[in-house]
Amino acid sequence: MFNNQPFILEGTAGRACLLLHGLGGGVYELELLGQHLHAQGWTVVAICYPGHRASGAMPASTWSEWYGHIEQTYLQLAQTYATIAVVGFSTGCPLGLYLAACHPVERLVLLSPFIALRHFWYYLLPPEVWLRLLRGVLEVPTWGLPIRDAAMRQECTRSALFTTFNLTAVRSALELIEIVKPQLPDILTPTLILMSPKDSVVAPSGAEYLYQRLGAPQKKLHWLCDSDHIITLDLEREEVFAQTSRFLAGSRA
Repeated sequence: MFNNQPFILEGTAGRACLLLHGLGGGVYELELLGQHLHAQGWTVVAICYPGHRASGAMPASTWSEWYGHIEQTYLQLAQTYATIAVVGFSTGCPLGLYLAACHPVERLVLLSPFIALRHFWYYLLPPEVWLRLLRGVLEVPTWGLPIRDAAMRQECTRSALFTTFNLTAVRSALELIEIVKPQLPDILTPTLILMSPKDSVVAPSGAEYLYQRLGAPQKKLHWLCDSDHIITLDLEREEVFAQTSRFLAGSRA
């Protein structure tokens, strides 16, 4: 069902949408959403970050490497398209925000934004503290995909590439988040944020944090009810598709 390969779907409306996947994930996280947007006339471009093409153990990579590829793709699109929207999922959200702080982005959709890791009571300390304390630990095994739809989770497991999660890459993502936070009041791009309170990976409070601090005059925070982290593939994916396409439609000239 999922190719999990970078793709370009040529549209008919002269608009481009850049899709940014999550850390340790892949293009499969956004494939169905990309197909939906393409059906609305968008040219859809989904890229794969450096360090995310291998299989087995996840290699180390850094946010500057991911962003370099994103910016290069954006600049190539800007040569053809006057309207470029960005949809980010999880770590794709701070990357999309950083892009919007540096370049004109018509509209921005943030799905399950990674601003902080979820802190459950049995962690004893926040995950970010553990990451600082365990500097010598380079990787941990991956767990099951955070999707509550059992059939979809089974299908996506066949597409997930990594058997480990690289903690150097996680620490780099946290560095990017700290760089992006002070920039939020200056980001004026119209923004939609979609979040589930049942997200087991990132802190749902991060969505409210973004909503309160973004400088965009036009912004919306929409809460889902029944999904886990990968909301683009979970029980409420059709709602995610509809909310995203309606919001992006506002970027039409």
